[in-house]
Amino acid sequence: MMIGSILFLVLACCGLFVAGVCLGSWMRRSRDAETDTDMEGVTDDVGLFRGWDGLSAVERRQRLSLYQRRVRARIAEQEREWLRVRLRAIANG
Repeated sequence: MMIGSILFLVLACCGLFVAGVCLGSWMRRSRDAETDTDMEGVTDDVGLFRGWDGLSAVERRQRLSLYQRRVRARIAEQEREWLRVRLRAIANG
């Protein structure tokens, strides 16, 4: 009788644990599906870092590489503009 009660309690705890793991996995997948937007569509850099703590290492690397590409593009545009101004100044004497 006592062994049956203990066995029932152990099986119930294991069942609750498995149900919790499955529910957590399901909730994570549904949350990722909701937040899985096209990262290129994020217009500001702050949007790339929203929810940073909940991201996997792969997603963090992807967002960091996108941020790095954006920064490089901005720097290249600033340098092109500086060169245009410099060439105009040289041409005007």
